[in-house]
Amino acid sequence: MNQQLRTVIPFRKPLEALTRDEIVKNMAAHLVAAIIHGGLDADSDIDVIQCLMNTPERYQSRVVLNHMDDALAEADQMIIAREMSEGCRG
Repeated sequence: MNQQLRTVIPFRKPLEALTRDEIVKNMAAHLVAAIIHGGLDADSDIDVIQCLMNTPERYQSRVVLNHMDDALAEADQMIIAREMSEGCRG
C-alpha cells in the first residue's frame, strides 16, 4: 500500500510584508547561528554577505547591503545575551 508523503512547510511572510526591524532580526538570527555553529568570520564582509544571501529567504544583495551593519550589531547583542545567560547558569 502506497501512502502519500506529506511535508509541512512553515509559513513565511514575503519580504515586502516585513518591517525593517523584522528583516534585521531575522538576518541577525541567521548570523548568530552561522557564527556559533558554522564558524562564520563576522569580521569578513564578504563572508557575512555570502552567508545572508544563502539563507532560505535568499536576500538580494541590495537588501543585505542595506541591513548588514544593523544585523551584525543585533547579532553581537544576541551572542552577548546568550553568553551572559549561560554564565548565570554555570
